[in-house]
Parts: sequence; structure tokens; C-alpha cells
Amino acid sequence: MMRNMAGSRVILFLIAISLSACKTDPVMVSGSDIYSKYCVTCHQADGMGVQGAFPPLAENEWSEGDEGRLIRLVINGMQGPIEVSGSEYNNVMTPHGFLTDDQIANVLTYVRTSFGNDADPVSADQVTRVRATIGSDELYVASRLFLKTGVPD
Repeated sequence: MMRNMAGSRVILFLIAISLSACKTDPVMVSGSDIYSKYCVTCHQADGMGVQGAFPPLAENEWSEGDEGRLIRLVINGMQGPIEVSGSEYNNVMTPHGFLTDDQIANVLTYVRTSFGNDADPVSADQVTRVRATIGSDELYVASRLFLKTGVPD
């Protein structure tokens, strides 16, 4: 019994350190603030979205997948049918191209490393390079977005 209590204390201590580090990391603080301002209404505080309306950001191929595709999605938004984690959604993702490259990188890094996601962070340089390739400001559809992948060199 004592051994389990000691092990539990160590785990709680490590979680507290991890949460504390997240609160002081400027990228994560900025990303969390941007998420709270622009994303939480649809994708919810826990990243689980609203079933049938807005897809989850937690542990799926969109959030953890291709950075270039995710950057394009945030900049231009999207409309029409999309499948996320085996569920269908058909709504509009508002374009957020008005955000700076730093803001987009921060919010995407926050999403890609929160909600159970374990993906690489996104840099402002990646956002800048992708933004330079976007020729139109029309909303993407999923099929078109899947054709445009990667971050240009």
C-alpha cells in the first residue's frame, strides 16, 4: 500500500511539473489564448468538437498529420463534407488568414501537442512558406485540401 502511494505521488508530481511548464511556455500560452478566442466555440475546451457538427481535434489524422494541410485549413477555412476519426461532418470552418504567421504556428503547436495529440510543433517559418503558395482565399473542400500537402522548402 505504501509503495502505491509513493508511486502515485511521483506521478502527480510529474503531472504538476508538466502542467506548470505548459503554463510558462510562451508558445503554449499564446496558442492556448488564440484557441480560446477563435477555436473553442466549435472544437470545445477539451478538443472533442461537437458530434455531427464540428470535428474533434483530439488524436486524429487532421490534427496530427500533414502540417502544410493543417496550415492551409486554418488560413483559408473549409466547407463541405469531411471525415474525421470515422465520423462525417459537413459544416464550415471559418478562415483565419487574418492571424499572423506566429499566431497560426502557436495555435497549431498548441493543438498538435494538446488533447492527447503527440505531433511536431509548427513554426512561423512553415506558415510563411505555406501562405506564400496559397493563390486564392476561397474556402477549401476536403478533397482539394488533400491534394495540397506538405510545407514547401
